[in-house]
Amino acid sequence: MSTAVDPGTSGGVAGAEAPLLSAENVTMRFGGLTAVSDVAMEVFPREIVGLIGPNGAGKTTFFNCLTGLYKPTSGRVVLDGRQLTSSPRKVVEAGMARTFQNIRLFQNMTALENVMVGRYCRTRTGAISAITRAFGFKAEEAATRAKSQELLEFVGLGDSAEHLARNLPYGDQRRLEIARALATEPKVLLLDEPTAGMNPQETRQAEELIFKIRDTGLAVVVIEHDMRFIFNLCDRVLCLVRGKVLVEGTPEEVQSDPRVIEAYIGTSAEAEADLAGDDPTPQRVSDPTPQRVSDPTPQRFSDRPTEGSERDGDA
Repeated sequence: MSTAVDPGTSGGVAGAEAPLLSAENVTMRFGGLTAVSDVAMEVFPREIVGLIGPNGAGKTTFFNCLTGLYKPTSGRVVLDGRQLTSSPRKVVEAGMARTFQNIRLFQNMTALENVMVGRYCRTRTGAISAITRAFGFKAEEAATRAKSQELLEFVGLGDSAEHLARNLPYGDQRRLEIARALATEPKVLLLDEPTAGMNPQETRQAEELIFKIRDTGLAVVVIEHDMRFIFNLCDRVLCLVRGKVLVEGTPEEVQSDPRVIEAYIGTSAEAEADLAGDDPTPQRVSDPTPQRVSDPTPQRFSDRPTEGSERDGDA
């Protein structure tokens, strides 16, 4: 059965073949600050790998190194046997796509047009053909439109093709970003906090979509703060703390590692319950009526009180 996604490599099992994506001792420094320190990671076809860690741990910086937005201070990134350069365009052409923490859609374009933009790196005709509307361009545009519609249906947005991106619900905008990334025909898909701001139903839909993408043969790497989501989703999890890999292993191994509980979640009972996926009843915090603070009219520097006079707030 055909799928909307056209992975650049056949599926496989971690450990059976060479890794599809390999980060080899990647370090990224900004002046005297080391944001990523000697991070190594391997990702295999049909594998979902999670990156967790507190804010400022270096997760997104590491993604930026993988995708060419940053040139690592040292180390290298290898995709399907080829060392990647620091050119984001060449990284996409090589077969790696990503989404971002903040939605980066073309808000005044339709959902279909947004996905068609993602197909640009796989087209052959150029600007002159587009201006002259040459036959080759028309044929390629029709194929791009059909492929983009197929991808919208794949992510569950087939009926929203002609809707402006800005008018879509938040969860649908997230899925549209994923569809646009898939339009580049990646071998590896990087998702930076794909469920941020989602309600539980949207989070479940995102989980199902990522499994669906994995089943087409792609490898997926996910940054996320939702522990329950990560541990249900991933085959392996890496925990980054202060730019270094603290723990790597299966979700069960990482979930039970006391270093993760202490460094990432904390040592309180509520934190340990969160890491274990429990749902303790939250305690209600009293919300006293706030006191009104007086808002005196500000004084101008040139409007000082004369000697012996009094104003509001002056003694």
